[in-house]
Amino acid sequence: MHQACCTRPVVAAAPLARPQGALCCTRAAQHGRVVCKLNAPLRQQEPRWGAARAARRRLPRPPAAAAELPDLDALLEAGVPEIGGDLADVQAQQNAVFDDAGVVVHFRNDSRAMHALEHAAVVVDRSHWGRLRLAGEGRLAFLHGQSTANLTALSPGQGCDTVFVTPQGRCIDLATVYAQGSGALVLVSPGMATAVRQRLEKHLFPADKVQVSDVGPRTCMFSLLGPQADAVLRQLQAGDVAGAAYGSHTLLSFAGKPVIVAVGGGLPGTGYTLIADESVGADLWRIMTAQEGVEPMGTACWEMARVMAGRPAVGSELTDDYTALDAGLYGAVSLQKGCYVGQETLAKVHNLDAVRQQLWGLEMEAPCVVGDPVLAADGRQLGAITSYIDTPSGQHRALAYLKCRVEGRQVDLEGTAVSAGGSRGRVVLPPFLSRGFPAGEQEAAAPAAAPAPAAQDDAEAAARRAQKLAEMQARLAAYQATAQQQQQQQQGTE
Repeated sequence: MHQACCTRPVVAAAPLARPQGALCCTRAAQHGRVVCKLNAPLRQQEPRWGAARAARRRLPRPPAAAAELPDLDALLEAGVPEIGGDLADVQAQQNAVFDDAGVVVHFRNDSRAMHALEHAAVVVDRSHWGRLRLAGEGRLAFLHGQSTANLTALSPGQGCDTVFVTPQGRCIDLATVYAQGSGALVLVSPGMATAVRQRLEKHLFPADKVQVSDVGPRTCMFSLLGPQADAVLRQLQAGDVAGAAYGSHTLLSFAGKPVIVAVGGGLPGTGYTLIADESVGADLWRIMTAQEGVEPMGTACWEMARVMAGRPAVGSELTDDYTALDAGLYGAVSLQKGCYVGQETLAKVHNLDAVRQQLWGLEMEAPCVVGDPVLAADGRQLGAITSYIDTPSGQHRALAYLKCRVEGRQVDLEGTAVSAGGSRGRVVLPPFLSRGFPAGEQEAAAPAAAPAPAAQDDAEAAARRAQKLAEMQARLAAYQATAQQQQQQQQGTE
């Protein structure tokens, strides 16, 4: 799991040969590749998007002094006409296969894509993920009280993961927040934009001075993943964020429109997220996938990579049955930042050492299916499979919530031999999951909150039940005595 907040803002790149903020995007063939160059970040000047259409086509002049970091406003207000056609058409030319919702499932290249993800670089179209923008001076403070991470610690140009939870600490969605100059951008899971927006608006008051809008339909979002992602970013001359802290982001120009480039692509390892106006999505995709060693990747391979990495998904691992701590999302949780929705429950669970089930990865020897019970070597059921995939190379991987307490104490299940669906396997800790809070975000547990052994727990529960039964019997006896006395008095008067 990534750290909850980055601590290092993006440092502006040194001026390049072309004017700052400019883009050079050519179709000149160099070794069969399309060459794209994104020049210095636009954050060094305020884009003059309100000028006439002809002026929009000219390169902005660098200012004398640095200005406030631009954000999604600039991206959405740019008025350059479409230049590259439809993104789906470009992807169809690359052998894309789409689902009923128009999302690319695969490019008939699963083996090559998975190999490139491990050894080179891939580009994934994540435009179907939700993107919400919060505007207003109270935006971060409001989000701070609605999710688990310490968001008020963010400065413009920084970002972090956070979890939206119920008042009981149960998972709604895992999100990423980018703090910008005059807004905040929130990335949510596919199909969750409406639910999260309604949740936020339900808790909004006029005094919050915050507005929530869905900017997903007007933008596209791509993830660049793999060990060569840094090199690809530098080929695009967008490498000023390479090596920066997770969540760091900047604004660059592409075809006259801004592109947000952020550190982190949704999975562990080297990765970046690029968000642009939908009108330039086709050209941006074409240029990214034309870079040497880059493979396009669809959602089928993303799902394989997600399960292998251990990222929990809505509807599978992120449900009302599990808390953010159960889901291994400690890295996106703060217990020190003060009150927020679900904070009291999460703090209590942590302080009482009351996590009873944890999300784990499984390396299996043969196929199994979602819902298969996961059994220990002695036949005890530890849990059930929540996600399963098999890879082109023949690997069988799964995620499962497993009971993690023995005799009242939490145990480390890593390496435990298990079986599921008739297949043998072992428990592993995937890289996305975390079992510890970010530095400074853990609340110290009170000594009195130490957990009791299982036998003591059972004894105390039995004593409470016995006491409650005795009280009920006493009340019943008193009622019967009173009723008998009244009956005797009535008979005496007759």
